[in-house]
Amino acid sequence: MITFDSISKQYGSTVILDTSSFAFNPQERTGLVGVNGSGKTTILRMLGGAESPDKGTIKKASDLSIGYLPQEVEVLDSMTPLEIVLEPFKHLLNFESHLEHISNSLHESNVKESLHKIDKLYADMQFHDAYSLEARAKMILGGLGVPEKSWSEPVQFLSGGYRMRTVLGRLLLTSPDFLLLDEPTNHLDMDSLVWLEKFLGRHKGGMLIVSHDRDFLNRITTYTAEISNRALTLYKGNYDAYVLARDEAAAAALSRTRNLETKIAQAERFVERFKAKATKATQAQSRMKLLEKLKDELPETFQAEKSIDFTFPEPKQSGSIPLKFVNCTAGYGEKTVISNLSLLVNRGDKIAIVGPNGAGKSTLLKCAASLLEPKSGTMEIGHNATVRYFGQHQLEQLDPEITVHETVARQSVSTDKTFIRNILGAFLFSGDTVDKYVKVLSGGEKARLVLATILSNPGNVLLLDEPTNHLDIRSIEMLGDAMRDFGGTIVFVSHDEYFISKVANRIIEVRPDRVRDFPGTLHDYRDYIERMFADEPDSSQKGKQDVRNGADDVAVQKEQRIKDRETRKKLGRTIEKLEREIAQAEEKITILTEQLNNPANALNHVLLHETSSAIAAEEDALLECMSDLEERQAELAKMGVE
Repeated sequence: MITFDSISKQYGSTVILDTSSFAFNPQERTGLVGVNGSGKTTILRMLGGAESPDKGTIKKASDLSIGYLPQEVEVLDSMTPLEIVLEPFKHLLNFESHLEHISNSLHESNVKESLHKIDKLYADMQFHDAYSLEARAKMILGGLGVPEKSWSEPVQFLSGGYRMRTVLGRLLLTSPDFLLLDEPTNHLDMDSLVWLEKFLGRHKGGMLIVSHDRDFLNRITTYTAEISNRALTLYKGNYDAYVLARDEAAAAALSRTRNLETKIAQAERFVERFKAKATKATQAQSRMKLLEKLKDELPETFQAEKSIDFTFPEPKQSGSIPLKFVNCTAGYGEKTVISNLSLLVNRGDKIAIVGPNGAGKSTLLKCAASLLEPKSGTMEIGHNATVRYFGQHQLEQLDPEITVHETVARQSVSTDKTFIRNILGAFLFSGDTVDKYVKVLSGGEKARLVLATILSNPGNVLLLDEPTNHLDIRSIEMLGDAMRDFGGTIVFVSHDEYFISKVANRIIEVRPDRVRDFPGTLHDYRDYIERMFADEPDSSQKGKQDVRNGADDVAVQKEQRIKDRETRKKLGRTIEKLEREIAQAEEKITILTEQLNNPANALNHVLLHETSSAIAAEEDALLECMSDLEERQAELAKMGVE
């Protein structure tokens, strides 16, 4: 096991972990989730050795090899992609010269040590199947979508996305025992994503994955770890199973809190009623001890974590055809990216543009936004269409010398301070953060700020290039809800399948040789992509068995929930009956006590005796009901809630 023992970690006043203990099984595939800033990358960096905890220890087997893919990669610009992927095996690729060097030094050094080096060199050759290394490296680069013509060129000529894929390729070829992957699907198109999923499915070791792509996590992971409220909680199952278990746990915790509060109120009433009675003093004292114990058991409450919660302003209606491409050809310099495109975008369309990287998806959006003039043909903006465009390059166009609030205020449809702060709050800018200068923001914060700026004045035609980058899973879900309900037209590029499924009502596929309306749903499109890799081996049998076991577990849990529901109903009816009897007994005791204390009855000794006896009998019945109620409530609390 990989064990984190009493780990504490913080940056300034921000506490990531507070004496938290947890463990990962190095054979399992675990998804690490949490809102932005919760500490997901920090945990990966600590496990990968890039950072150390402030307190506590991390324990793992000494022979466990760990490979780490960070979000921001550093590569040597002078090296080619193929050289970078093969770099860890340089000594094996130069086997003959390396062997000759060791052999020539036999007479100069310890013979036993030199023979050991030769044995190790031969063992490494066999273990890593050295003669197939270059072929496998090329297969990995091709699968990840790195253009073949660039394999022998310095990576300094490649985009950041292709550099990241190259470093990912190096990690996959080394095949360590345990993989640490920080947003591995960033910059991957669906072709490459499908290939990566199949490759990871065949990986024999474990992995810890941070990803904002919930569908990717659902297909790959067998456990989910949530970092929240300065601690980490491990759940069995993929992301969807985690959501179900988390919600059930939250509901159970709420139910337990309410049950404890009810018991505390009952105990306080009992103590208040009987503490002065000598005959009940022992029981009252016992209830006071119980009261202290119940208060200690009350769970600590935390502030709910934030995520984007946003609704678009209602846009003015555009004409029926807000965007129209007629025989449009576009590109950069001498390079043509899109040829003779004719396309109508209808009012109310929510179009997802999909396809491999470099095929022209962003180019199509830039043409629609009038940021790129067609080489031939036309792109027409329809009647009353107001176009707003979001692209990654806009992060660089933010004014670094103004604040977050001023940035949105300059573009907003309303100058009302409350409206602007609500927009900023929806994108996780609140309190003092709205007065931060743009120049001190992180890349993720800048991306959220640009989105907030655009969506504060969205027009009626939105063009969005990878709007979910730098957002966590919950925020992606919220943004998807808002875009789905938007009354205007949206054309967007995204590789997030969950987001596309939630928003899109039309799919356009862009490939180097064609642009077409895809005749089907996103699920159909993924099936189409998977058929391209039909010759690739399926995921490991272990992975398949994990999925089947997960399905069986869900079925068993469902059947048990049905049985538990009936038991809960019976207990609920019993508790309601006991609560009514307790209320009736307390009301009788109150009436009898008033009768006993009435000065008019002071000389009626028979009545006083009968009244005292009746009060004692009612108190005994009340005690019995309260004890019975506590037992039934305890049974219900053990069962939890649905």
